[in-house]
Amino acid sequence: MKLLRKVAGFNIALSPVKKSQASRRQRLVNIIRHANAFTPFYKGRYDQFLETEADLTDEEFFYAYSHLPIVEKADLKEKNKEFMSDHLRDYVDLLPGGKAPSVSEFIKHAVVKKDFYTSLSTGGSSGVPAFRWVDYHDCNVFAQSFLHSFKLNGWSEGESFVVFYPLKSYFTGTYAEHAATLNRYFGFTMVPFEEVTKETVEKLLSELRRTKSTLLVIFPCVLQRVAEIMHEEGMEPFTRLPCINVSGEFFLDCSKNFIQTMFPDSDIQSTYGAVEFGEIAHQKGLSSFEYDIFDDYAYLEQGPKNTILVTSYHQRAFPLIRYRIEDMGRIINNEDGSQSIVNLEGKNTDYLIGSDDYLYYASFFNNFVNEVNKAMNDPIIHFMLRHGEENGESYMQLNFVLKDDSKKEKIEQATKEALGNAFSNYDHLEVAFPKHFAHDYTRKFKIIGEGDGLSEVVGGYYQRKAS
Repeated sequence: MKLLRKVAGFNIALSPVKKSQASRRQRLVNIIRHANAFTPFYKGRYDQFLETEADLTDEEFFYAYSHLPIVEKADLKEKNKEFMSDHLRDYVDLLPGGKAPSVSEFIKHAVVKKDFYTSLSTGGSSGVPAFRWVDYHDCNVFAQSFLHSFKLNGWSEGESFVVFYPLKSYFTGTYAEHAATLNRYFGFTMVPFEEVTKETVEKLLSELRRTKSTLLVIFPCVLQRVAEIMHEEGMEPFTRLPCINVSGEFFLDCSKNFIQTMFPDSDIQSTYGAVEFGEIAHQKGLSSFEYDIFDDYAYLEQGPKNTILVTSYHQRAFPLIRYRIEDMGRIINNEDGSQSIVNLEGKNTDYLIGSDDYLYYASFFNNFVNEVNKAMNDPIIHFMLRHGEENGESYMQLNFVLKDDSKKEKIEQATKEALGNAFSNYDHLEVAFPKHFAHDYTRKFKIIGEGDGLSEVVGGYYQRKAS
């Protein structure tokens, strides 16, 4: 069956993205020419650039490129239809209203004719996401970027893998409806959940065993809760799962270390991407905060206000050129021509302002927790900070989940001594010790959040009809 999946599944339904021999410069020119000719939002926008680029040196070219217009999520919301390239007008909506197609309709449009389009919703920091549209080609680019990250994690084509995602995200319901077909051809099993409970954890572990999966794909906060429930319920650590791939959220060291005790055989690695592009970078070495960029897929630049600009080389149905992702990380152009991201923090808006007016991101508190754990024999297994105002007074609340409750008093004392002066601009510094963090998993989990921190929906939560 593995051979059938590799040959009849991946290679028929998913065509490998051909490795380009063109230079980075030529790949950028190619996508700009396409967008300038066939995508309403861009038509004519790059005329002058394209007329003069051939006469520029490489240094002059990239300088000129760095001054082309930036695209933002607001553009996707306000002018969404204009980003759809002309050929999509003749294609068929594969998931009208988010409803799954029949098997025959799926085979007809997705496998044989390949004349479909469908929407993907981005995460919404305001609670209302934007949208992008994909056709067969762009879907394939998305899928291949995920498969590439899985392979870097240690997985091989033909091996089974399980995805454990919230029911109302990323078409999980649609995938679950076609579970048998997807597993037969791709070894892919979607295990959707509405809440993470003992029952859903047992179902997940059962599916991993039944399918003999070598890879689990999951959000960090969900994996944390799975491990907590396994620990609370006295379940045996789950062995013989070689790979776990996480993405979408900042991954605390204390969390990873605790999870590893419940999945001792698993190589837990992080991938970075966005719904707008698929995966675009994978963990470098053992660090969860440094990433190698997929140079065959995208070109990244340092954007304004601690953001990242992304241009996808391959996506032509809905091209995004110099699209601003509101994540904080430093882009490194390496001597060998490759690119890396270091100090990746997550959302550039998820920070706390200290009494010195500096911005403190998740990595600062990750390091603080590491120091406390080092001094106290690792009692902390998860952490979350919330801040806001109540009755006209500001507060910051540091929440610790512990595996050793006897350390509560010492942790509270150490926290107030270490952070009291640094955040004296807050009227109240509170320390709390919940048993676990109750969370709506259709929302992004934030290490630092204002109020309840639940404003941002995960991708795919909403569906949209073409208009």
